[in-house]
Amino acid sequence: MATSVSPPHAGSQRIFISYRRGDTQWVAGRLGDSLGTYFGDKRVFRDVEGIAGGADFGEVIRHTLGSADAVVVLIGPDWLNASDDEGRRRLEDADDWVSHEVSAALEAGVPVYPVLVEGTPMPRADELPASLRALTRFNAISISDSRWREDVTRLAKIIALDIPSATERQLHQVNLAVSLSLVLAVALTVLTVIGNLFDASSSLTGQDGAPAWSLKQLFESVSAVGALNEGRCLNPPAGWFVPLSKAWSGVIFLVVVPASALMFVFARHVDPARRGYFLGAAWTGAIGAFTAFMLFKPVCEEYESAVLFTVGVLVATLMLALMSLSGFRER
Repeated sequence: MATSVSPPHAGSQRIFISYRRGDTQWVAGRLGDSLGTYFGDKRVFRDVEGIAGGADFGEVIRHTLGSADAVVVLIGPDWLNASDDEGRRRLEDADDWVSHEVSAALEAGVPVYPVLVEGTPMPRADELPASLRALTRFNAISISDSRWREDVTRLAKIIALDIPSATERQLHQVNLAVSLSLVLAVALTVLTVIGNLFDASSSLTGQDGAPAWSLKQLFESVSAVGALNEGRCLNPPAGWFVPLSKAWSGVIFLVVVPASALMFVFARHVDPARRGYFLGAAWTGAIGAFTAFMLFKPVCEEYESAVLFTVGVLVATLMLALMSLSGFRER
């Protein structure tokens, strides 16, 4: 008998693999490594690696199984009929740890995944002790040495329906970090603009009470750059129209640029069916930052901060929309 799952680790979901040493020990070790790569090493426990010298083997196994979130039961050629020195079937032995592990998982309602090694048939209910017969209600998955990568990947994806993989958790963290950073940058910048405009509200109307500007005047002013004035406007805007400094207006792009780079790095982990949206968000950030930089040349100096702010808000909003459509689904 043996077991594979992570040692108790606060805040993480664990996978427990039940096996017989004399039957599927090599499979358990290899499978533990493979699932550790997929879900994270600290979420996989094996008795030979996870139990310190002098520890109560049974107590550690009980504690680990009690906190497990999924149990993989490796069923090899000798799993069903393995016997002790007196010829008694071990599954019928009250002290058999494999029987204890599986029955405890079934009683606790933990998701159980029977794994048939090298073509071993699934035991029938009438071949099992009463405490283990519920095992036959679960769909079995086959694995073999010749199809190891494909079989283990399929098993991992099925388990991931109950426990997120390490990659899925990373994508969730990337989603959370990028989304919160973009929203925070936009919110702080917009609040700064609103506050500055509120402070300058007395300048929003002319002496006769009419608006001090029009869209036509705005367009003419933004595009009217004095050739001999080193980029300054021939028709400078009213003071209220410069609601924030150029340094503050670029805060959004301080988030957009690294967020785009991070998304390019993680794009290969995203479901191909949704990867286009994910890459679209990354390219939106990259192209948007480049476009904002290039607008410094045709736009006169007094309007640069307003243009940076506008482009930044549009880019961040589009990135968030595309990220939402991608769903950050693992491939």
